[in-house]
Amino acid sequence: MGGKTPVESGDEQDEQEAAERRLERRRLIVQFLIDWSPVIAGVANLVVQCCF
Repeated sequence: MGGKTPVESGDEQDEQEAAERRLERRRLIVQFLIDWSPVIAGVANLVVQCCF
């Protein structure tokens, strides 16, 4: 284990899993925005036409 205690190794694994979850969450958010961007643009267009 390269001089590391099992606790340190577990902490590193937890940090890596958390980083992977953050990356997956970011991918999902980006994909959601890409998928819904035409709808969001349409709503924004309606708001601009209606209110301004």
